[in-house]
Amino acid sequence: MSQTSRHFEVLDGLRGVAALLVLVFHISEILSHGQPQNNWLPHGALAVDFFFGLSGFVIAHAYDKRMAEGMSFGQFMLRRVIRLHPMLLLAVTVGALAWVFDPFALTPHVANGAFWLAVVSAYVGLPYATVADRGDDTHSLDGPTWTLFQEYIGSIAYGLVLHRLSRRTLAWLLLPTGAVLLAGGWVYGSLSIGWGWSNWWMAEARLAFPFLYGILLRRSLGKLTPLRMSFVGLSVVMTVAFLAGMPGGKVGVGNGILEFAYVALLFPLIILMGAHSRMGPTTRKIAKGLGRLSYPLYIVHYPFIYWYWDISFTKDVKPEALMELAPWLFIGLTCLGIVAMRIWDEPLRAWASRRWLKTEG
Repeated sequence: MSQTSRHFEVLDGLRGVAALLVLVFHISEILSHGQPQNNWLPHGALAVDFFFGLSGFVIAHAYDKRMAEGMSFGQFMLRRVIRLHPMLLLAVTVGALAWVFDPFALTPHVANGAFWLAVVSAYVGLPYATVADRGDDTHSLDGPTWTLFQEYIGSIAYGLVLHRLSRRTLAWLLLPTGAVLLAGGWVYGSLSIGWGWSNWWMAEARLAFPFLYGILLRRSLGKLTPLRMSFVGLSVVMTVAFLAGMPGGKVGVGNGILEFAYVALLFPLIILMGAHSRMGPTTRKIAKGLGRLSYPLYIVHYPFIYWYWDISFTKDVKPEALMELAPWLFIGLTCLGIVAMRIWDEPLRAWASRRWLKTEG
């Protein structure tokens, strides 16, 4: 089996599990009033770091050989745009409409010049001035799109430089990038940062370290001991890790160190074990479906989490009512992700691939 023809079904499934855990984390974030120690998944935000590690692994798997054989930077980036941008466009559109027509808005939302500038910037993927009632977000029409901006940064770095670097050089680069990430965890007491203007620099730190070790893991896969665990077992390990309490029961240095250990030690191990593992036909079908759903669900759900946040400030809504709404919100947003996948993401990417890459599907 050639390098690029091999498929890692377990990793696909784990990406979907992580996306579902992100949804639970965001719902619980509202129920816990933004207090991480009271979240059902205190470390759920680290799914983003897991995504970055997987991204580095998958990009190296798909493109190392092709880049070595002469694929240009432009050809590579076109493929990345086709993969990432259709859902970005949909997520920003949904986010813009959800902001304008927010029935639970704390203040009236007016589509003025600043709003339209935010929309244009968001469609490109760039950060922009935060719109009203959206906290400190750098991508406030749809919060998770801050990670797509980072994905593009990682893709550009790979297409220009990283694909040329040796494993030894990549390993050396892990030292400064890991040190910066650890410093951020130490200073902030958490790695759930980088999404806001007050801590924007940590976005690059959260990208760089796992993205680099993802590339390194893929290039070293054949030389590493083939540790294995089932898809279900790895899903349980990830879930339990996200469920674990914070040292001392609060955000602090201990928590920052623990979360760095997750990113630096646990996630590479999960990726390594997932890459070496196989599954039966039924489990493979489930994992494949979860993998297909992961990106649409992750990127399109958050505008309605903003609504849920606004509802929590409504005087007539009691905490019990918010809790009763939570499972329906989870089901509804999962269904939204499925619809987005089937009628937008996959058809549009297939059309763009046929149109610009001259491929089928």
